Amino acid sequence: MQVRTFQPGPALADLVRCFQIVEAPEEATRTLLPDPGAVVAFRYRGAAALVEDGEATRIPDASITGPRGTSRRIRTFAGGALVVAKLREDGAARLLGVPVDELYGAVLPADVLAPRADVDRAAARIAGAASDEERVASLEAFLRARGGPRAPDRLVGAAVQAIRARRGCLRIAALARELGVGQDALEKRFRRVVGTSPKRLASLLRLHHAVEVHLGGASLSSAPYQAGYSDQSHFIREFRAVTGEPPGRYFAAGTHG
Repeated sequence: MQVRTFQPGPALADLVRCFQIVEAPEEATRTLLPDPGAVVAFRYRGAAALVEDGEATRIPDASITGPRGTSRRIRTFAGGALVVAKLREDGAARLLGVPVDELYGAVLPADVLAPRADVDRAAARIAGAASDEERVASLEAFLRARGGPRAPDRLVGAAVQAIRARRGCLRIAALARELGVGQDALEKRFRRVVGTSPKRLASLLRLHHAVEVHLGGASLSSAPYQAGYSDQSHFIREFRAVTGEPPGRYFAAGTHG
């Protein structure tokens, strides 16, 4: 799998973490760690399917994937390619104006974001683009045309910023006190805007950090400590809860994405 990453322009920088062009030269089934935010994708070549309980369900060519707490197994066919917008944690709430916890764990057609005709026009532009830059620009234009982002929830934004700054290594009760709000009130607003709880987001970001440290060259025995885990068994337990397998087997299979 080949991935090229592009940064969003100023108009979407507070909604989109990055754009990516993802190409799959060969057929493969990969286990993808969950993203911390929703993902909007337009497939312009080939096809892909979500594999669950031995059953493969085709993913819409234009889709939005909500936040989730567990990995997904995706089967991509040879020659497949798509352009992806990885939204910030509050990006889906601000684009859609709906409680994002309603999207949790879902993979939906992109026409929940826009009228079908708009989705079809964007798909045609992306498929006919002459370069990756044009494909990214077409997806960027599609997102910008959603009528303008809703105002951010400042409290939730501050909570997300704190969780990211500490790479998930913090206690949510202490965070709520820092923000001057009750923990229950914070969690309720956080779920509505981000789609999951502050604790789950913190755990996911810490897991992503450990994976990045390992892929950067650290051993699986040292990476958890560098990422803030109290011990290796804690890391293995959380990793297995997300992926369904221990980290050694996951990386040895060579099918992570």
